[in-house]
Amino acid sequence: MTPSVFDPGLSVTAVAETALSEIDGDAGTFRVRGFPIAEVAEHATYEEVAWLLFEGRPPTEDELATFTTELSSARGLTTDAHDLIRAGAEGGVPAIDVLRMVLGAECLSTDGEDALRATRRVVALCPTVVAAYSRYRRGLEPVRPRDDLGHAANFLYMLSGVEPAESTVAGLETYLTTIAEHGLNASTFAARIVGSTGSDPLSAATAAVGALKGPRHGGLLERVYGMLDDLDAEADATTYVRERFEADGSVPGFGHAVYDTRDPRADLVERATARVVEQRASASFFDTARRLDDAAEAYLTAQAPARGMHVTVDYYAAVLLAELDVPPELFTAVFAVGRSAGWMAHYLEQLESETLLRPRTRYTGPERRSWVSRSDRCVAGGSNPPSSDALRGLSSLLAPLSEPDRLELLLILYESAEPRSYSSILARSSIDDKGRFNYHLRKLRRVYVTNTEAGYSLSDTGRKVVELLLDDEDLLAETLGEAPPR
Repeated sequence: MTPSVFDPGLSVTAVAETALSEIDGDAGTFRVRGFPIAEVAEHATYEEVAWLLFEGRPPTEDELATFTTELSSARGLTTDAHDLIRAGAEGGVPAIDVLRMVLGAECLSTDGEDALRATRRVVALCPTVVAAYSRYRRGLEPVRPRDDLGHAANFLYMLSGVEPAESTVAGLETYLTTIAEHGLNASTFAARIVGSTGSDPLSAATAAVGALKGPRHGGLLERVYGMLDDLDAEADATTYVRERFEADGSVPGFGHAVYDTRDPRADLVERATARVVEQRASASFFDTARRLDDAAEAYLTAQAPARGMHVTVDYYAAVLLAELDVPPELFTAVFAVGRSAGWMAHYLEQLESETLLRPRTRYTGPERRSWVSRSDRCVAGGSNPPSSDALRGLSSLLAPLSEPDRLELLLILYESAEPRSYSSILARSSIDDKGRFNYHLRKLRRVYVTNTEAGYSLSDTGRKVVELLLDDEDLLAETLGEAPPR
């Protein structure tokens, strides 16, 4: 068996090869299929970015027209899907949960053998589901998608029932293209894991949305919005940042797991927001965000320079979506609308690699136990004490502790936070015979003491035994010979 590396967050472990995007967290750069994200977000439509992710190159005019038609024809919802969305919306189920349920239910009506077609269906379906949910939540009937509107425009149209202004569409399009792909984040990893098993695209999308629902991955947009909405226009931004940081150790929208610099996508969304605000002449919320951004950048750079707590894409995305009149309860689901193309591209890439993702774990449970029959088990505080036969295994485990010399060795190891070498334990011990020392140390190994290249240390069981001894002052005094036996 090959040696494994313990990397709990997989933050420094590469588990897949990808040609989709490249992130340089130190330099603060991000490229999609080799193109800088600024060029992609400023010039491409969402359909072009989705094609780029799927095919590896920008589409021709004919290819884009065909692909746009494919998406357009896949936007519609079945009656069963509408019933599910309506029930969720009327029952107060979060939008991200409803999206997950509808994607899962789509397996009933989508050809599971046509993976490529199903990936297109996922991308086309997400905005229709989110828009329909929003309409039902407001007591309105959903608006059917239009064939003559692009992906971003259609979403805004289905939300409001009014054809959106060009500047509004451009703002949303910049956001969707900016976040369409971003490496192996938690939801994308979930999609790749499903792809690695050979499962279908809808299952991968369902898993990705389920991962996005978790607050450690999704939900930041809403938290940023709530923070900015709570900030009084007259409040001192630096004081606010300081109080927030001292209370929580963080400020929503600042500090990215990948970037040690300012998130390169944040500037793109900030500029897009500025253009939308200029057209709408409603700058107060945006001005508040910029003011807090400046204060947070200065304060966090001074207080926590090593943590690299600079603004992220979610910060200005929350402002942009608010300016586009998207309700805050839809923010995470709208993120899924944009990221769906990246999820499906990663799914296809992993599927084609024919590699099953199978990370390992590090065992931290009991080292050795003996099975006890049900009739001999006893719940703490119950009236069915175990028999002596049932306790024989436990008795054998406790037997090594009957020797005072062994308790001394446990206490020596307990004193040290780091593993001890053989020679340091021997020097610290009162056992003057090396053979007897070796014998006692050997009897403690496996159950109470572990031995690695770093040296000897207490196992979890050994540490619990010593802590129990030290917690009971009478027992400790008795053990050390300082009190009469009880």
